[in-house]
Amino acid sequence: MKPLVTSVRAISELATGLSPDAVSSSPILFEFKTPGVDFLLAAGDDEGVQRIVIAREGNIKEPFVPDHLVSLRRDVLSRMKSFAERARTPGPLSLPRQWHQYKYNNYVAFRVASKIDARASRWITEVAPGDRADVIFWKTTTSSSKSTLEEFESTRPTLPNWDGVWAQAVAAAEEHFTQARSQPADVEMSLPTLEQSTTKGWTYQQWLAAITKEQGAFVDARTDKSIRLRGPAGSGKTLALTLKAIREVLSAREAGGNVRVLVVTHSWALAGQISDSIDSMGLGLLNEIDVFPLLEIAKTISPQYVQDASGFNLIGDDSLSGKLAQLDEILEVLEDFIGGDWITYKGRVSDSLRTRFDAEGEDERLALAWDLLIEFGSVIGAAAIFPGAGSDLRYFQLPRTSWMLPLNSREDLRVIFDLYSRYMASLDDRSLVTSDQVLADFLSHLETHTWNRARRSQGYDLVFVDEFHLFSPLERQVLHYLTRDTSTYPRVFMAVDPRQSPSEAFIGLAADETRSSSSMPADDNLGDVANFELTTIHRFTPQILDLIKHVHHEFPTLDLGHEWDIDFTRVESAKADGSLPLLISAASRSGEETDIARAVQELYQEGRLALAVVDSRQWQRFSGLASRIGTSGKFHVSTVSGRTDIEGLGYRSRGLVVGPAEYLAGLQFDTLLVAGIPDLNATGSTANERTRYLSLLYLALSRAQRNIRVYVNEDDGGAPEVLLRAVTNELMEFDRGSLV
Repeated sequence: MKPLVTSVRAISELATGLSPDAVSSSPILFEFKTPGVDFLLAAGDDEGVQRIVIAREGNIKEPFVPDHLVSLRRDVLSRMKSFAERARTPGPLSLPRQWHQYKYNNYVAFRVASKIDARASRWITEVAPGDRADVIFWKTTTSSSKSTLEEFESTRPTLPNWDGVWAQAVAAAEEHFTQARSQPADVEMSLPTLEQSTTKGWTYQQWLAAITKEQGAFVDARTDKSIRLRGPAGSGKTLALTLKAIREVLSAREAGGNVRVLVVTHSWALAGQISDSIDSMGLGLLNEIDVFPLLEIAKTISPQYVQDASGFNLIGDDSLSGKLAQLDEILEVLEDFIGGDWITYKGRVSDSLRTRFDAEGEDERLALAWDLLIEFGSVIGAAAIFPGAGSDLRYFQLPRTSWMLPLNSREDLRVIFDLYSRYMASLDDRSLVTSDQVLADFLSHLETHTWNRARRSQGYDLVFVDEFHLFSPLERQVLHYLTRDTSTYPRVFMAVDPRQSPSEAFIGLAADETRSSSSMPADDNLGDVANFELTTIHRFTPQILDLIKHVHHEFPTLDLGHEWDIDFTRVESAKADGSLPLLISAASRSGEETDIARAVQELYQEGRLALAVVDSRQWQRFSGLASRIGTSGKFHVSTVSGRTDIEGLGYRSRGLVVGPAEYLAGLQFDTLLVAGIPDLNATGSTANERTRYLSLLYLALSRAQRNIRVYVNEDDGGAPEVLLRAVTNELMEFDRGSLV
């Protein structure tokens, strides 16, 4: 037995579905092997981090879960992560009822996953004493191989002593990630800080001379009213937003005045990109501009968190990671509730809500969790309603609007509030606080006389918001309080991508099953809002734009509201002509993978290269392919299995990035390989599924600058009709791939 020592961060990354073979190419994971024990660490892990030990009894097929649980790997790893997080919370260990736990001394046994496998597997774990609360996953028992905790304790094997090697593993990981961030440019993959920064080193004046008429109109627009800047992927919204922020600072300086500018983002990754871009424009320090995620602003200003001594821990570093963590928490509460007390409610709620709670599909359950996240954070939390006697009545009396989860009766509201109470209790038990809770408290503070006085000095004259479409109703309510002048409407400048929605960004295909809208009127509390639309594409060639237009027009009508519409007949490309996109059809999945490997060998030296996977359910297959390509030693391969992974990729002028299409948003590549396209022609696929996959195909294609190759195979139904029609219309060329 050779144990594996790892961490919560590392297990979380594995739980995304990353193939075990792709660990070596992950930008945030590091393996350190010794004769007696293996280590797997994530970027940011230090010597004091909680350690997870997997004894690996009977692991032959892979290093992370027992062989008979490989098909449930993601679910098993997610529960391992959740157990470790619960174990380090002060006080008695509390597990959801559906885990069916047994305890004996420091040992805990529980079901390995939310889906009961045929062998009824259970973990036998041990929680080590002390503040670190290390967890050992000793073994799994099954229906054919049962073992009580008392019996296990008497026969427990002995682990090798690895404490002395732990510091070496952490030091090696730190050195590895430091080197990865400082590699010379000729061996690393370049991920431009802005969608348009294809020419590096340009000054502010050079950019002003190069931008389009539409971008220039936005940059020069008056600032006496809020402005919504809309445009499809690649139209240069972030660049225009950045240039306008700089322009207002320089104009104020020339006039002998002073202006405070805030650029608000949804994530630290985007905040860092914009900040780096401002620094690169040759203007020296622009101290008048602050660039932060909204959550960081709340933590900095809100008195509850500036002076917090409660011992509670925030889950997530920004709104992006925070919402992902909240979804995991809500799914656990929902699973426990449906397996238990739901039976006492289901006869009284409306038919529509009962259908959603009784649905067993993974997408339906995930969509319900998303709707609950919006309800908990943007409705109940925003109203500062906390579980307790009579608090449900306050919730029942809240007015409901069209963007909220449809709840048709008092009993519908009652079951939702019961879930909210359980959710809050689960968080309190583990001393956790969510990003939505922080923002709800922040909103309460912003509505006080204290802030109304303080905002004159601490507030901002102008507020710029990038990726406005990703902000929840709760987050949007916060924005207009951040300006300093209370006598006029706030001046907020919002960049919006009409083709992206928050639910799709977080839960993918399951977004089709959601019932609440993640947006309310975009100009809420902002007074008169001007609309600017960018219609010139700078990222890709006219040939790529023609294909994207073709896919766009294949979309069924999407109910996204009038402000999301784009007239693609007006969109043009400013790039020089390029080659037609290529459609390659192989006879099998293995043939498709062979064709992709050949393309990497052919195109690697030509610049930035990416493989975008449309169907995330095929991610494990393609992350494994990435590993096989990387092991040759000829190519630098990086995998992106989550939105936050782009922070660890660095800046490289050459290399291959492999990831689901939805996680490559915001990046750009010279050549884009697109694969993992499901059978869109299948009779069993719904209109929503086809729309979702077409949307992801659209997103993938929009990451390319010069070349596109789309790979399909006959095992997955061959080329979808939308691409075959593109070939017929001479928007793509067709080529036969591997015949085996």
